[in-house]
Amino acid sequence: MPEAVDAPAIDIRALDRLRKWGGENLPPKMIQIFLDHSSERLEQITDGVARQDPRRAELGAHSLKSSAGNVGASRLQTLCQDAERLAEDEDMSALAGLLPELDRAYSTARKELEKILEGMRR
Repeated sequence: MPEAVDAPAIDIRALDRLRKWGGENLPPKMIQIFLDHSSERLEQITDGVARQDPRRAELGAHSLKSSAGNVGASRLQTLCQDAERLAEDEDMSALAGLLPELDRAYSTARKELEKILEGMRR
């Protein structure tokens, strides 16, 4: 696991792939979509844990995992994959224990993406 901790919050190669597939406008659009909607997915995971609703937590984790992957938030994507698996296994206690790390990874990714987006708009 040390590699994931040392990894950059955002893998720029994902944004390069978006640019290659959809042109210069796609990376900022995808980042903005992530910034606009990702907090709802994180809340869905947290709410699923609070309500002991593994399906709700799983759906939030699955959606956030995909969004994180699109914008290169690799650490967040990995943690969402773990969260999704724990929810599928209905291991809500372990999932609850993962939430602080998931929150930190989300906050870090969000801050980095905001900086990247600001740089793209200059």
